[in-house]
Amino acid sequence: MGCRCHIQTGHLQLDPVSWTDLEDVVRLKASAGVTGRLAGGVCNRVLSEQDMLTDLMTWGREGVGMFTVRQQGRFIGLAGVQPSTTAPDCHELQFTMVADVRDTALSREATTTALAFAHDGGVSRVIAYVREHDIVARQVFGGAGMSVCTDQPERCGPDILLYHSLRGAPLRASLH
Repeated sequence: MGCRCHIQTGHLQLDPVSWTDLEDVVRLKASAGVTGRLAGGVCNRVLSEQDMLTDLMTWGREGVGMFTVRQQGRFIGLAGVQPSTTAPDCHELQFTMVADVRDTALSREATTTALAFAHDGGVSRVIAYVREHDIVARQVFGGAGMSVCTDQPERCGPDILLYHSLRGAPLRASLH
């Protein structure tokens, strides 16, 4: 089924990933300079296709997921949530932009929008793992309203920070 939503912000358009985005996503994920903020790191085509399938299934199953990010119709990146593989009952927020988009404000706008969408969709806890020296990611996640957890899990390691955002599940109208 999937989500057919389209979000327009002041500068960006966000749409749930779809198979029509595959070539843009493959190029993005194959670039070592931009994929550091994605959990899977640099991906070949097969891994990008597997990720896309996972993203589409997440949208269909949960109504939240990864968005393509466009500026004036041009693909510039990805932002969104995926179910966490390390922490139960939460999602991980991720973003990445093409190499020629070095605008932290655009990354923050996309990430803030994706985080708000996830919370509005019923995701109560969202986390993000960030390397301590990654100032851009720290500015983006902090600017999106996430905060550093005071109790860092041991598995994070000494140079990894765990950010999180908590929000109660929204009240939904009954369909009786």
